[in-house]
Amino acid sequence: MNEVLDFISHFHKISKTNDIDEVFTCGCCYWFAYILCGRFQEAEMMYDPVINHFMVGYGGRLYDITGDVTDKYNATAWKDFEDELERQRIVDYCIQFSK
Repeated sequence: MNEVLDFISHFHKISKTNDIDEVFTCGCCYWFAYILCGRFQEAEMMYDPVINHFMVGYGGRLYDITGDVTDKYNATAWKDFEDELERQRIVDYCIQFSK
């Protein structure tokens, strides 16, 4: 197992309600990606606009709370997401929870 998967597995071990995947895939995916980016300094915030899901890119792979999702998503770097109107909507609804 790699260091990212080891870190992710810790969240599953300490979850008493077993809803950790749901929390971080249905509304809080940005915040789990943020945690991973803080823990793994070379990790990059990634976003799949079709699925509306955040994850991180690290070591040539993609990760979210469910583990290695490289084959599941077609993500691009969040910093390169150019649609400003859509970007603001995502920030409002998915990151700041202000709308």
